[in-house]
Amino acid sequence: MLENEHVRIWEINLDPGQTIDFHIHFHPYIVVSLGRRENEIETIFGDRITTHEPLGALVFMNDMRPVHRLTNRANIRYLSRLIELKSVRWSAD
Repeated sequence: MLENEHVRIWEINLDPGQTIDFHIHFHPYIVVSLGRRENEIETIFGDRITTHEPLGALVFMNDMRPVHRLTNRANIRYLSRLIELKSVRWSAD
């Protein structure tokens, strides 16, 4: 949606059952929920984390997660904005 030297803002828009394939984040980020949804985060290690994001919820991720994918487990569309803060870059060491 928008990217400059400070931030990268992108939209996550998933139909029921749809998945964003495995990926990793190298910057701290904020997720802004645009609807009440339930998702599942699955790491490459097989860990599964269920998320509950009420409308307007904010989630701040300040620690690097393993490579993961996100699946919409609700029966309605999932919509959010993810704001990456590019001033900090994590290392995968």
